[in-house]
Amino acid sequence: MRLFVYGVLIKELARGHAAQLIATLGPGQRAVARGALYAVGRESEGGCYPILLHDPAGPKVHGFVHEAGEVDWEAMDAFENAHEGPDAEYVRRAIDVTLADGTRTSAFAYCYARAVPPGAEAIPGGSFAAWLSETGRTAFT
Repeated sequence: MRLFVYGVLIKELARGHAAQLIATLGPGQRAVARGALYAVGRESEGGCYPILLHDPAGPKVHGFVHEAGEVDWEAMDAFENAHEGPDAEYVRRAIDVTLADGTRTSAFAYCYARAVPPGAEAIPGGSFAAWLSETGRTAFT
């Protein structure tokens, strides 16, 4: 199976525990999924992180697809607070993604499982990395 990452699990953005979780992944391939992307958090709270509301008819969300054969899914799910139940923050689900060469495939992605929180900012263009660069904000560590 594959893993689609669009935020703090992107290799260039990953720090601390996030970096440890993805250390076994290769470089990945640029890819897009569909949905709405929002930024949550503040610098005073350790930085920002994105939430993906998956919508097959939505705008493009930019990220990377990795072969995920060596991912520790239990640790990854714990990091993302992804589990069954009403207090889950994310749900890990297989979604359709399109690779840079136009190939369509399926990959697991961590999709937000709650209503968009107050104060969340829409990320125009669907790229968390570009949004960080444009706004001068930092990724959550």
